[in-house]
Amino acid sequence: MEQQPNRRRWERHPFDAPLRVVVDHSAEKTTVDGRGVRLSEGGICLFAAANLPLGSQVNVEFKNPRTHESVHVRGKVRNRSVYLYGVEFLPNEFSDEFSNNEFQDRRRLARLDAEIRDQN
Repeated sequence: MEQQPNRRRWERHPFDAPLRVVVDHSAEKTTVDGRGVRLSEGGICLFAAANLPLGSQVNVEFKNPRTHESVHVRGKVRNRSVYLYGVEFLPNEFSDEFSNNEFQDRRRLARLDAEIRDQN
């Protein structure tokens, strides 16, 4: 049987690290501890014992395991299987000050992606 070509935009890498998922609804803000499973430049697969609805926007916060730099990335829950969530990272939609911070976090994320790729 022929192997199907990889249709993904970004290569996924194992990513075992603690993280926080922040859900900010207008009425309330909820923070859930979780664990990274896989990471790519475009998103993250994470484990969180929470009820995150598909389509909800979340902030994912974690530290680069090598440099301990904080990374904060906004995303949208795209997939769910019990407590495993697929979160797609979102492009910037906020002010210039936030844009600069998010740009720095995106650069950190790209460096982390490259570091993980080099380890494998």
